Amino acid sequence: MKLCSLTIAACFLALLCLSPARAQEMHTHQHDASEKLGQVNFSVSCKPAARAEFNRATAMLHSFWYAESEKAYTGIAKSDPACAMAYWGVAMSLFHPVWAPATAAELQRGRVAAEKATSIGGKTQREKDYIAAIEAFYKDSDKVPHPARALAYEKAMEHVYLTYPKDHEAAIFYSLSLAVPSSESE
Repeated sequence: MKLCSLTIAACFLALLCLSPARAQEMHTHQHDASEKLGQVNFSVSCKPAARAEFNRATAMLHSFWYAESEKAYTGIAKSDPACAMAYWGVAMSLFHPVWAPATAAELQRGRVAAEKATSIGGKTQREKDYIAAIEAFYKDSDKVPHPARALAYEKAMEHVYLTYPKDHEAAIFYSLSLAVPSSESE
């Protein structure tokens, strides 16, 4: 538990060091294929062939390569349509917690992806919990303001983090949820 708390604190501090201008610059940055990504081991119940791709897509997401991670998760969904977590990944790729709120088009695509993940259903309770968290962000996005949805996501990720304290991904995504500006609106 101490390691996870340190991980959350370190991630949160690193995010706070980003200036808004630098954050926006990074948001639109084009990534060279030769850039290296970290290693991710996010256990999912997708087909074995899709798992390595899922880990790479998640590494892209952790590196804020939103467009690239969306494409990668979409490819996983095409190759393994029963992989609900691939649709979770698409929805996560459209939620930019430390940048500006999602555009109307991103919200629409994210909502569709979250609904698809929910309709397929996670194969484990852990997957269902991750899917429920991102669904909390997109639910009623046409009526509920960004800060309220961001708070709903934060609370849902807190549940995931507390339920799976040894899950490093839960710690990472929960820490990012804490960095969402509470005063932004769409």
